[in-house]
Amino acid sequence: MDWLVYDHGNSIGKVGSESGQIIADIEHRSGARITVEKDGSIAPFSVTLGIYGLMFHTHFASSMEEINKYTDFAKYKIQEIFYHYEIPEEFRDKRWQDQLMQFLKELTEQS
Repeated sequence: MDWLVYDHGNSIGKVGSESGQIIADIEHRSGARITVEKDGSIAPFSVTLGIYGLMFHTHFASSMEEINKYTDFAKYKIQEIFYHYEIPEEFRDKRWQDQLMQFLKELTEQS
């Protein structure tokens, strides 16, 4: 499995970046993290995700159902991005860059 519990679960129950209680925190072996918080300062639930060295995004929701749906989508989309980076650098042309931007747009604009 590519997704593992972040820091052996030591962050669970602590205050996260959105001032909520961390209820889930996972990390991808290739360099990404997804953190779920409840009762934050902006919304009842939030998902903060980052692909190390590439992007950072927070998604807000009003229910755990929405958060679970978005988290599943984000895991899938992040995996797609990691597969995209398996293309050798000499083949990373404008079309490659456009596809990467599309993946990132889908990841950050999904609701």
